[in-house]
Amino acid sequence: MVKGPFYVHKTLNNNVVVAESGDNKEVIFIGKGIGFGKKRGDIFEEKTYDKVYSLVDEVEQEKYLRLATKESEETLLIIHEAIEKIHEAIGFRLGEQIHSALTQHLALALQRTRDQTDIKNPFLTETKWLYHDTYLIAQKIVDFIDKKTSYKLPEAEIGFITLHIQSAIRDSGSVINKESDLITRCIKYIEEKTDIIYNKDTVSFRKLVHHLKNMIRDPMTVDTQALEQNFILKLKENDPVCYNVSRNLVRMIEKSTTVSFSDSEVLHLMLYIRTLIEHNK
Repeated sequence: MVKGPFYVHKTLNNNVVVAESGDNKEVIFIGKGIGFGKKRGDIFEEKTYDKVYSLVDEVEQEKYLRLATKESEETLLIIHEAIEKIHEAIGFRLGEQIHSALTQHLALALQRTRDQTDIKNPFLTETKWLYHDTYLIAQKIVDFIDKKTSYKLPEAEIGFITLHIQSAIRDSGSVINKESDLITRCIKYIEEKTDIIYNKDTVSFRKLVHHLKNMIRDPMTVDTQALEQNFILKLKENDPVCYNVSRNLVRMIEKSTTVSFSDSEVLHLMLYIRTLIEHNK
């Protein structure tokens, strides 16, 4: 990490400052109003500004500078503010590569929306429900951009933004990512064992995903009642495939969360999976 003190090399605009460290390493600082009144050679103290982002990697700097020559200062500031809202929502700052990629994507998304270009996202439904919490963050970012620009990005773009954010979460190893990865594994396992690719845009699928999240976040660990045990045995006899899938999923979640579930979870999960299978027919 490049350390200060930093000296202003040039100001691209009121919100972007190109500075140099004492050992001649170049850094691009991005933040609202940070370039106002700055002259070459001035000392730049990033800690005196709120929500300042720095780009140190030369490749990412070059990408941002190219973008800065094409986009208006107002657009880049809005994108910067949108990304700061993502930082606040996920609890950490994006890495330089994802920050640059998302900045370029948002700029392009705004341009496509202005041009009324029809955008398709074949993975939208799957993205929406497998990474639902992240999708809600992306939705708020689109609402923010709409409020600032009066351009409403289409739902397809919410899905793309979700994947950018999810990529950052995956790299961070955060709790949100672990949950999303576990649910994705569960869904893939169900599809593999039942030999069905499920429609992700159905009530039964959404309820299954919601139930899996509840299992991970608030597991049932109380002892199973005798009635439930008898019911499970009957279901096992009548529907061995569904029982085995449910039981193995419970074991998979137990291994990932280090929590031991009661047999009740197998029963409840069987009902959700059976409903999903029936609705898919």
